[in-house]
Amino acid sequence: MEQYIHIAINWGIPVLLAGILAFMKKLISDNKAMKASMLSLIRSQIVSKCESYQKKGFLPEYARYCLEDLFKNYQNLGGNHGIEKLVYKTFDLPSAKEE
Repeated sequence: MEQYIHIAINWGIPVLLAGILAFMKKLISDNKAMKASMLSLIRSQIVSKCESYQKKGFLPEYARYCLEDLFKNYQNLGGNHGIEKLVYKTFDLPSAKEE
């Protein structure tokens, strides 16, 4: 019986730790992929909104708040990719359509 306990300790613990390590590596890899996907989606939304409001020639206040939140979350996730210039150019638009 004592021999089986010794074998379980010598082999079981390293196997268990290897399994835990592999699981952790998979979690980290999945987390990186999820972050990259979120950045891509947010970047797409920002570009789409900026282009749309630049075509219209104005940026309503409600849209400004939405764009600010998107951009803040995008930056918090580590994104930039030249989006900053586009966003600030859009923020310079008037808040109402000039007649």
